Amino acid sequence: MISVIIPSFKNPKYLDLCLKSIIENQEAKNEIIVVLDGYADLSKDVIEKYKDSISVLEFEENRGMSSAINYGVYNATNEWILVVSEDNVFCKDWDTILVNHPAINNKLIKNNSVITINQIEPTGPSIYNFIIQDFGKDIEEFQLETFLKEEPKFRKLNIYDTNDGSTFPFMMKKIDFLKVGGFDIDYPSPFVVDWDFFLKCELVDLNLVRFLHLNFYHFVSKSTKNRNGYIENPNEKTEFFSGEQKAAEYFQYKWGFPPKRDKNNKCKQFLNF
Repeated sequence: MISVIIPSFKNPKYLDLCLKSIIENQEAKNEIIVVLDGYADLSKDVIEKYKDSISVLEFEENRGMSSAINYGVYNATNEWILVVSEDNVFCKDWDTILVNHPAINNKLIKNNSVITINQIEPTGPSIYNFIIQDFGKDIEEFQLETFLKEEPKFRKLNIYDTNDGSTFPFMMKKIDFLKVGGFDIDYPSPFVVDWDFFLKCELVDLNLVRFLHLNFYHFVSKSTKNRNGYIENPNEKTEFFSGEQKAAEYFQYKWGFPPKRDKNNKCKQFLNF
């Protein structure tokens, strides 16, 4: 079984759909951990709805995506963890494919790997080479049944691409997550910290691969990291997105080079050691 970690911040309607898709399209009873990063009352109805199928961790105040992911992983009880955004929608048989697929089960993908799950997004182009197919740009127009029916058509015969990993959602062994120290909670915003995390994974020789044999749906800019959908105050939104520059400056201070990636979304080429 797999431990699914979902950091969530003030986004109950997308969390609802995410949980529905996980639970209804799984074969086993996987561990599903929702980390409410403050404002837990906003999601209480969703949590009540799925209480028999999920575990819930709460922060009284907003601590940020990095802390939420770390806390969720620390509490996971399975060997494999799968970190997803609340604006992801899972496809049919997702757990059967991930657990039983020969690429993983027979270790064609090495044990020491970080496996990026391929995604379908409604708009593009995507810097991560995701599939562009519009099943709905927001939850109100999303065609769930159409997505579930059509998604298998986008699965590729080649199982994984070793040159195109290092982004969300990702699956890896919990011990490997702990090996790299998880996400750096000192970043002043959720921007760039994922680049930092995957760089650390590279430095301990974890393989960053893309799994192409299934696809999750992703609503662009609806997740905890982006917050477009639920910042009502224009000044607050401006302040939040200005944190991207601050995060980039912190990355430069920490590593000694700017957060710039090569064509495979990696930073390791900039290091001298």
